[in-house]
Amino acid sequence: MARLALRSDLALALACLGVYVATAAQLRQGQGTALGFAIQSLTQPLVAGATQLARTAEDWASGRQDWEATLGELQRLREQVAKLAEENQLLASELLALRQGQQLLAAFPSQKERAVLAAVVARDLLGTHTLTLDRGRIHGVSRDCPVLAPEGVLGRVDQVGETTARVQLLTHPAAAAAAQVVGVEGEALLLGGDKPRLEGLPPYTQVPPGSPVVTTGSEGVYPPGLPLGVTGEAKLGALFTEVPVTLAARAEAARVVMVLRRERP
Repeated sequence: MARLALRSDLALALACLGVYVATAAQLRQGQGTALGFAIQSLTQPLVAGATQLARTAEDWASGRQDWEATLGELQRLREQVAKLAEENQLLASELLALRQGQQLLAAFPSQKERAVLAAVVARDLLGTHTLTLDRGRIHGVSRDCPVLAPEGVLGRVDQVGETTARVQLLTHPAAAAAAQVVGVEGEALLLGGDKPRLEGLPPYTQVPPGSPVVTTGSEGVYPPGLPLGVTGEAKLGALFTEVPVTLAARAEAARVVMVLRRERP
C-alpha cells in the first residue's frame, strides 16, 4: 500500500488553516464571526469618538446661539437705558421749569395779572448778554417788557417776534434802571455791564454793604419795588458816591422767567 507523503511547508500551512477555522468557530456569537468581531472592536471607539465630537459641535453651536442672543439682549437693554436716561433728563428739566414757574408766581403775587411765563430757549451771556424766550407778540409780549427771575429783575425785552422775544440782561453795557437802596435816601441809577454799579447818589452818602437795591420805576420800564441786587463797599467822594452791586437774578440759572406785559394807558 502506497503512503501519501506531504511536504513539510504544505503541512504547516494546512495546520494553521485548521487552527484558524477552529478558532473562528469558537468565537462565533449570534450571527457575527471572528472577523466581524475584530472589525467591530476596531470601529467601536471610532464611532463613539465621532458621536462625542458631533455632540460637542452641537453643544458649541447651541452655546454660540445663546451667546449671540445674550449679546443682542444686552444691546437692547443698553439702548433702553439710554432712552430712559434721556427721558428722565427731560422730565427733570420740565420739573425744574415747573418749580421755577411756581416760585415766580409766589415771589410776585401782585404781578399775576400781567405775567406771562416763558421758557428760556437760548442764552448768550458773554457776547450779547441776552436771553431768547419762547413767547412773543402773539402772547402779549412787547418791547421794554420787564423780565423777572424768582430772585429779581433779569432785564427787559429789546426785540420781539411773533412767537419769540429777546431779553437784554442787566449785565449788558447799555442796561440801566432807576434804583434805590433800601434805608438810604435818594434815587440812583443802576448801570449794567460786567460790574454793575449805582451812580448818582449825593456825595458822601453812607451806604451799608449788603443793603437791598430795588427799582423805583421812574425810568418808565420797571415797576417800583422789584429786587435788583445788594450793595457792595461804597466808594465815597466829594462829587459822587459809587456803589458796586451784586445782581440778585442769575441769568445762567434761569429756565423759566416772568415777562410783565406793558400796562395799557
